[in-house]
Amino acid sequence: MNTTFEQIQNDHKLYIGSEYQDRISYEVADLIDNKYSTRELLETQMRQLDAPNLTIAGLLFGKMYSVLTMGLFESLVKHDLVIETHPEKIGIELKEKNAMNYIIKEEHVHKATDLPDEKVKEQIYTFITLHLQPLFQTVARVSKCKATHMRSIVSHNLHQRKCALAQTDVDQERLEKVFHWFTSHELFQENRRNPLHFKFRYYKADNGKETYVRRHCCMKYMLHNANKEKCCPTCPLIPDEERDDRIK
Repeated sequence: MNTTFEQIQNDHKLYIGSEYQDRISYEVADLIDNKYSTRELLETQMRQLDAPNLTIAGLLFGKMYSVLTMGLFESLVKHDLVIETHPEKIGIELKEKNAMNYIIKEEHVHKATDLPDEKVKEQIYTFITLHLQPLFQTVARVSKCKATHMRSIVSHNLHQRKCALAQTDVDQERLEKVFHWFTSHELFQENRRNPLHFKFRYYKADNGKETYVRRHCCMKYMLHNANKEKCCPTCPLIPDEERDDRIK
């Protein structure tokens, strides 16, 4: 296996290669167009999570989907790879609980430096507008959760990942540029907003630890009988004095 592909697979559950095609549980295009397939997927994850209802399962699907989004982002920044993500080119393999692997053929992966910036931006725009947004809209309709909340969770994880990458030896100028493409309105025509454009409060604890605070709770604590001690350290539901102790 290509060592770069192996690292992307380990870090972001993105499986690149034709040999993985028979592992696909659902095609993304089918999930967007077929609410019955989407309901079947969400009901499976609800059972595996022992979630109290489909709404929680839907929201947590959105949170888990940030793994793919961060994988696309980091592949560009760290590995100089552009991955085509039109819904017809991505498959999902369901795993335990709500874990998912994302499967794509190698022919849909390209060296970014072999392409002009406009082509790279076109792929990011395609992912956001033809893949992520309509998929989340279908999930929201089926599960009765809010697509806005799912998108804000994905955007928050992109912000967190960008901060983590800023502490590494990646090209910092490229990091800022690609992050801007994913989260700003640059790729969108006038009067159209980027669905991943959100502002988050940046919090610095007394002990020096830092994080962005989510705008919306992912509701994972509802898997633990609504015990807020199980809230994430980035959750907006907990006070900052508790956040200090939870930030790693």
